[in-house]
Amino acid sequence: MSDIATGSDLLWIARGHWEIFIATYLFLGGLSGGAYLTSVVSSEVFRPRARGPDEIFACEETSRWGAIVGVLAIAVGGVALLSHLGAPLRALTFPVLFTNFGSWLVIGTWFIVLFALFVTIEAFWLLFGEEHAGSEGLSYVPRWIVAWIDDVLPLPEGWSIVAALDWLADRLRPTERARRVVHAVGSVAAVGVIVYTALLLTDVSVVPLWDRQYLPIVFLMSGPSTGISAALLGTVASGGGLSRTNHLFCLADDALIAVETVTLVGLLVALSSGSPAGEQSYDLLVNGAYFPHFAVGVLALGLVVPFGLSMTMTGLVRFTDIEHRWGAAFTGGFALKYVLVLAGGFLLRYTLLFGAVKQPLGVP
Repeated sequence: MSDIATGSDLLWIARGHWEIFIATYLFLGGLSGGAYLTSVVSSEVFRPRARGPDEIFACEETSRWGAIVGVLAIAVGGVALLSHLGAPLRALTFPVLFTNFGSWLVIGTWFIVLFALFVTIEAFWLLFGEEHAGSEGLSYVPRWIVAWIDDVLPLPEGWSIVAALDWLADRLRPTERARRVVHAVGSVAAVGVIVYTALLLTDVSVVPLWDRQYLPIVFLMSGPSTGISAALLGTVASGGGLSRTNHLFCLADDALIAVETVTLVGLLVALSSGSPAGEQSYDLLVNGAYFPHFAVGVLALGLVVPFGLSMTMTGLVRFTDIEHRWGAAFTGGFALKYVLVLAGGFLLRYTLLFGAVKQPLGVP
């Protein structure tokens, strides 16, 4: 039975049994793809144009944080997705059982597998190899953990896991040209992971909230936005909050937020003047049970406030020299913006799932 009020001439269809794990997966999938894209852009676009050691440091930290976040997010998101399945181990047989290549479920599964491979390799190359031995930066935490394991394990004298990983990374590291090809293919897989879930949802034509015109654009903006926020949050923690790299990514994030906001407003307008189920979803998100999550959490705190905060700081940086006199305040401001974007990104997926209402059946 539905928990929506029943009309006298409409039969409301019961909702699906969505759980928090699916919302978590949708959020982490988009975030992981966006973090990888952030890492690639930092390596391929910003790092070659970096001016001075501080800017180079910020670019490299952003690249590493993007790859690390991408690996962690797709790993945790994958566990969240599998935990929702009745027979999770059967999903591991997807190369044999998933043969319907016209389904976004099958296409998305292959995107996930390919993306997980590319982002793991990228993180490995960015953390290990002789060029990284002795390097500094908070993003080297995974390397420090492996070195700690070296110290506590009773390994034979002369054996070292870090040294072995450095040796392997150096021998697997491709040329710069081949690395660009890897980045290009990995980026395609990342975009696929970001957007396929939206296309999968829009196949359910009886849910107006999962609108085919608006939802893919929302996911395509929100995924990179949360990915940038997660990766740059690491860069800010590493001391790169006042770097040009952070400013450029912050402005790119603002553009994504602006498009996402306009698209969500368009979706709400379409829902409010559409079918009965669309109006029910509109009421749930704007006036009803999910008002705190969507109107306050997503629109106000997840989009409008971060955009306004970023524009204010950008204006002050552009027209004054207050950034260097109030460096701690600006660093805290950037960190706050990124945290709000991440919280808003999760609540967006949560409300898109739990605010979904199926079209009712007409009762003659």
